[in-house]
Amino acid sequence: MSEIGARIADLIDALMQLLAAIVTPDWGALIALLPLIVVPLVLLYLAATGGIWTLVAVTKRGARIAPRDEAPIAAPRGGDGQPHYAPGRPFDARHALIYPAGQHRAPDGTPLSLACPGCGAVRLAELARCAGCGMEIRQRSVVRLERPAGPPPGGSANA
Repeated sequence: MSEIGARIADLIDALMQLLAAIVTPDWGALIALLPLIVVPLVLLYLAATGGIWTLVAVTKRGARIAPRDEAPIAAPRGGDGQPHYAPGRPFDARHALIYPAGQHRAPDGTPLSLACPGCGAVRLAELARCAGCGMEIRQRSVVRLERPAGPPPGGSANA
């Protein structure tokens, strides 16, 4: 055989060995390489979903909690002309005003009073327990939940 024929035979043998490695691989070696393929894919998936959820959490406009600004109302007056205060609501006797639940002081800083619903004893609104009957009155400020009026601008709202 000539030298060219020997080279062609060597090339065909090399191609056959390469084809045999592709067609019948060493499965043990491929299984050993499997974690090098799967672990980066799982980490990429977790990073992508974590990034998406972080983006959603940061950009989502949810409900906002704002304290309700209620103005004090004038106390109703009875037949004798004296103001009557509802039990369990803070009030200011000097100005005859009833304040919303949860307030302990008037805007000028004077402490508010509170009539006990159990015994009718008048005490400071800052105190949690009635001195007369021991009833505990928890005053919490009222909070209003504000939701967006509509969808955010853009998208189909522009159409």
